[in-house]
Amino acid sequence: MLRHQLQERLLPALRAVNPLHHRHLFSTSSGRFVVEDYLVDTCGLTPAQARKASKYLPHLKSPEKPDAVRAFLTVAGVSEADAATAITRDRAAPLLQCRQNPNPAVRPASRNWLVAAEISRFMTIFPRISPLMVSRLAFYLSFLGSYDKVHTAIRSSGYLLSTHVDNVVKPNIELLLQCGLTPRAVATLCSRVGVLFTEEPERVKEMVARADNLGVPRNAGMFKRALQTVHNLNPRTISAKMDFLKKALGCSESELAIAVCQIPTLLTTSVRKLGRTVEFLKVDVGLEPGFIVRRPRLFIYGLEKRLIPRHYVIKVLKAKGLVKKDIDFKGQFGTAPPSSGSF
Repeated sequence: MLRHQLQERLLPALRAVNPLHHRHLFSTSSGRFVVEDYLVDTCGLTPAQARKASKYLPHLKSPEKPDAVRAFLTVAGVSEADAATAITRDRAAPLLQCRQNPNPAVRPASRNWLVAAEISRFMTIFPRISPLMVSRLAFYLSFLGSYDKVHTAIRSSGYLLSTHVDNVVKPNIELLLQCGLTPRAVATLCSRVGVLFTEEPERVKEMVARADNLGVPRNAGMFKRALQTVHNLNPRTISAKMDFLKKALGCSESELAIAVCQIPTLLTTSVRKLGRTVEFLKVDVGLEPGFIVRRPRLFIYGLEKRLIPRHYVIKVLKAKGLVKKDIDFKGQFGTAPPSSGSF
């Protein structure tokens, strides 16, 4: 029934795609199908885009298959502009080489959870979407709760659509829930660090153990930041940065551990920036190392855009007598460290 309905909708669309394409898509001298002309005249690509995309379509000898694909995309609600974007993205031109009757991977008429506008959006970021991937989209839509969040997650990691949900993604979600993260926190982590959920469950367990080693309690809001940190950095890099900060600040391991618990992502800052920040705060501003290590957020603020301008503005204002004498750079960060907050 569904196939019959699809054919009823596809045939008119196929006839409407471009009834005159044979007039200019075949070479007048040889009668040969010209892929570049087809991509320009019917898909809306520029000549430069067409030349690049045609390299991935060496076996395309007639407009029959691409016409069927374009008709199918039209029925699915994909706009011409988004279809063109999909064809030119990441060697996705072979999309036009699929079977004449494309498997209805996306069916707005039969999938009330996926509307045409959203199909169009997903096509632009993941052109080679398959029926299996559509079922995974359904799962992520249910898990994350909105099209925007799914779109963000897929943009952050396209591997989410190519990873087995039942054997990989769901076990990882369950593991993180068992660690004490709330469903909302896990969903947020998925939308921002989606690649974490595509790792083998055993590897995610290792990451949880490494996050524990940073000293961040599992029930703390910063635990997901710790997971993000250990996912992005290997143990050797983390150890090297910890050693660098201990030496630069002259602090103990326990003092630095407290700082990392407050802002785990400070370890994702480059050693170069860490060194420049420590030097500026100690030499230019005159802060004590103990004060700095108790305010780890100083390391995640922009040095050129925030810390340095703030310091010199206060310095100039004080020199002109425009602010009270007891107002200084140190006072701007003299409050207690920030709470773990939300991700």
